[in-house]
Amino acid sequence: MDWAKRPRGRKKQESQDVPEVAADYSRFSSNNQRDESIDQQQQKCREHASRLGHTILPAYEFEDRAVSGTKLEREGLNEMLKAVEQGKFNVLYLYSLSRLARESVITLPILKKLVYVYGVRCICVTEGIDTDTTGWEVIAAIFALIHEQFIKDLSAAVIRGQEGALLSGYSVGDWCFGYGSEPVPGSEQKRAGRNSKPRKIYVINQEHADWVSQIFTWYVDEGMSIGQIVKKLNQLKAPKDHRSSSKEWHHDLVVNLLSNPKYIGDWPWGEMQNVRDPETGIVCQKPRSEEECEQWNREFPHLRIIDDNTFRRAQENLDANAQKWEKHRRANGKFTGSSNNTNGRLKVKLLHGLLKCAQCGSPFHSDGKRARCRGGKRGICESRTSVPVKLLESMILERIGTVILEDDQWFQCVFNDLLKLHREYENRVPATIREKERELHKVIQKIERLVDLVEQGDAPEDLQRRLKSREQERTEIQYELKQLRLERSNELGNPSEEWLRDRLKQLFDVLKESSPAANRALSALVGGEITLEEDEIPLRKRDYFRDKFRLNVRGVSNFLAGISATVEGTGQGEEVVIDFLQPDKADQQREIAKRMYDAQEPEFKIAEALGVSRSRVTKLLEEVFELRGEKKPDGRSRRSKLAVKHKEPPPFQAISGDVMKLFRDKKKYGEIAAALNIDRNTVTSSVKYWHEQRGLPIPDGRTRRKLL
Repeated sequence: MDWAKRPRGRKKQESQDVPEVAADYSRFSSNNQRDESIDQQQQKCREHASRLGHTILPAYEFEDRAVSGTKLEREGLNEMLKAVEQGKFNVLYLYSLSRLARESVITLPILKKLVYVYGVRCICVTEGIDTDTTGWEVIAAIFALIHEQFIKDLSAAVIRGQEGALLSGYSVGDWCFGYGSEPVPGSEQKRAGRNSKPRKIYVINQEHADWVSQIFTWYVDEGMSIGQIVKKLNQLKAPKDHRSSSKEWHHDLVVNLLSNPKYIGDWPWGEMQNVRDPETGIVCQKPRSEEECEQWNREFPHLRIIDDNTFRRAQENLDANAQKWEKHRRANGKFTGSSNNTNGRLKVKLLHGLLKCAQCGSPFHSDGKRARCRGGKRGICESRTSVPVKLLESMILERIGTVILEDDQWFQCVFNDLLKLHREYENRVPATIREKERELHKVIQKIERLVDLVEQGDAPEDLQRRLKSREQERTEIQYELKQLRLERSNELGNPSEEWLRDRLKQLFDVLKESSPAANRALSALVGGEITLEEDEIPLRKRDYFRDKFRLNVRGVSNFLAGISATVEGTGQGEEVVIDFLQPDKADQQREIAKRMYDAQEPEFKIAEALGVSRSRVTKLLEEVFELRGEKKPDGRSRRSKLAVKHKEPPPFQAISGDVMKLFRDKKKYGEIAAALNIDRNTVTSSVKYWHEQRGLPIPDGRTRRKLL
């Protein structure tokens, strides 16, 4: 029966010898070891391979330098495993099984996968393990446990060494900001090893200690908040702890410094211990019990930087602050906050990830209402201004809507770019699909010929490697072909102006929604970035932001066409500049005051119209002329030329009618003054005013007296 013969034939072919390609893997653990260690391991592997008739090419020598064997993720190890999957070698040499890993739960799974899944022969030089021999699993398991125990013994030895040093008063590297260490001459003679180094003792770093004292003074004596101290330290470019991983000071650094008892001479040690996940090698810290830590607590009065009273007051302030926010924290100490369903965090904002500070390059962050430079909040940037998020969104959308819906020149640029994109697509994608289809057909034919050779009993010796290589090639071409066909399914077609106008309207509708789609659309429009620059406003205390971005023509074309934006030749539109200025009451008042001032209105009427005092009107008018680079004219000279000079008529105007009645009765000025109980000068002013109002000549007093 033919179907019964074929499995036997295939089994016979698989049992034939395949040419062996050898590789090796080497590793050393720490920077204290020399790079020559890798060379020595590789040399031993090459010598052993030569005795077994193998040659290890340099391209198949994999290595990891200064990487612990307890870690699963290693660059060299991952590279070696990737080469195995691709079938590049089938024999692996290790100087020692410990080079593969120092954890049995890592060592054995990798080793078994190499042997049973990929058919790799593994040979360990020092332990004499060869996976082609019977019983290798037992030997490998024993050595894996031995190498794992070595790590545990080494860790215990390190702890014992550190414990002996700290109980003798030497430094064990646990000094913090404000301190340092210096060697003790001659102490290296009492240490084992050829290259033993001297012991070190703790010392005060006076420059850093002054900063520590200053931080406590700010917090305890001057009542500054933690946030204010963070800003101050960053603005003054204060140095940081030698183990700090961040570029600038932040909240936790200051809190930890204020809480550290070492500054009053109390030096604890060993409060936290490293716990490693044996399967991944990831290390986390867990606290030790207080009883265990008490044996390592040290008292160093000579290292005191802060007095007990200042430190106690600092702890009281920290405790009071912690108690204040205790009800807002979860069991793990993190703030509860509002839920993601109510605080809007699940909803991607329109400007998310797009705003950038022009001064320091930091991104902007928002509390939901106002946005500001992240660097300015921490004191590493001079930007202090914030801007309402709604104002940003509304003004940006208004300007973009004006351009994409009303600017005919910009519309024509996008339309021309879409036509160009369509031509590029027609010249590129269909031809590429046809070429990939031809490549796929050739690879499938090669695979079929290899299968035919197996059925005919003429299979080549390297059949398995060649077949795996062709199958991988087929998979890669099929993936590329799938991507090209997916792009063709989004085929733009020959775009028309009507189609483009409709799509631009749809695009603007998308932008008006706070959603991931709106954020992606805006990113395509502005080229992924909107730069905000802080600027001053005359006569205002608060600065404002000016944003700059360009409407990316090719980005819009790609977005509308629904294809990847990796096509070369991206074009930029004209730069868009927006000043984010909210209407200011003082600006409005100045505008009204200036308009009424030019209309020859007296200042008291301007004050009535604005609902402010006359002194405020004077100040507003002075600011108007200051902005114009001029000086405000004298008020008295202006008032003399106005039709209405006073809010209430002066006495000489109010009684002008009575004065003129007596005047026409041919009474002298003195008699009129006596009759009305007023001053003679008031009579003169009343007569003058009455005649001016009617456009009559003002009578001369001497001439009138002669006629009486």
